[in-house]
Amino acid sequence: ELLYGHLAHDHVGRKSTGNLCLSCHWDKCEVVTTKRDHITSHLRVHVPLKPHVCESCKKAFKRPQDLKKHEKIHTDQ
Repeated sequence: ELLYGHLAHDHVGRKSTGNLCLSCHWDKCEVVTTKRDHITSHLRVHVPLKPHVCESCKKAFKRPQDLKKHEKIHTDQ
């Protein structure tokens, strides 16, 4: 029960209202969401890593969808 309480509170969130309550534990960040993919996507704002690089101009992005959107500027010219 102690382990479950820890996991439910600190890692997943409580289901008392029927919804997950996932919060970012980064210092001074107050983002809360109900979807796992939203919180994992949000965590990227705290990490300086930009692994998705445009082959045309070498601009880097954190998310693959941002790179894909950017690449259109090179094909629409």
